[in-house]
Amino acid sequence: MMNDTIQEQIQQKLDDLQQQRGCQLLLAVESGSRAWGYASADSDYDVRCIYYYPRERYLAVRLPRDTVEWELNEVFDINGWELRKSLGLALKSNLTVYEWVDSPIVYRTGPWHEEFRNVLSKVLRPLMLASRYLGMAAGTIHRYLMRDAVPYKQYFYALRPLLAARWAMQERKAAPVPFADLRHLLPDDMQSVTDELLVLRNNSSEKAIGPSHPAADAFIARELAALDNMLASMPNEPEPDTSPLDDFFRRVVSNAGVISA
Repeated sequence: MMNDTIQEQIQQKLDDLQQQRGCQLLLAVESGSRAWGYASADSDYDVRCIYYYPRERYLAVRLPRDTVEWELNEVFDINGWELRKSLGLALKSNLTVYEWVDSPIVYRTGPWHEEFRNVLSKVLRPLMLASRYLGMAAGTIHRYLMRDAVPYKQYFYALRPLLAARWAMQERKAAPVPFADLRHLLPDDMQSVTDELLVLRNNSSEKAIGPSHPAADAFIARELAALDNMLASMPNEPEPDTSPLDDFFRRVVSNAGVISA
């Protein structure tokens, strides 16, 4: 639950970002553990935004910056990507873009947000998205889970990508962002294990470490192998048509008002 003071601070920081960078926010959302639904007691606020500039800023020899790193401290982590960069990453099935647009915690939205979601769905390649999730899970396993003491949060950095990958392969669309909406994909014997891990995660500090959980380790290893095999058996996806993205980008920047710096 977010208190009013934090919400007001985030809104002020987003206003400052727009004014000082001369851009317009298409959306600003929470990313990471708060959006996924398993933040620790001292998790920071991972505010992510997608922004665009007035048309004349794009009609220049030097294009405007496509990334903004606005604030990073113990409370706030605020950054974002420019719209054209975001659309290009969506073509590569960058899972971050798809998670931002569907985040359940929205700080700033506007008339283009829903259309942005719709246009991303037209170029989504679910199997490539699943591959990205599997790569994320594998990285977490090799970096954090193959040891006697494990950061509690890293179990969810493996479990959620595995469930999201399974969802993408089965449903052929982007997975829901909240972990709770994916839990039904876990087998019955993993539900109590997951409850136990959630209690440890939610009641501990962000960097808390504890003994490894053999049942969770075994399931994660089996699931990664099974999903890798499932993905390998599926046909390649065709390249998407980029015209919906081009049209959307042109319409957004053509209608963008000039923001005073």
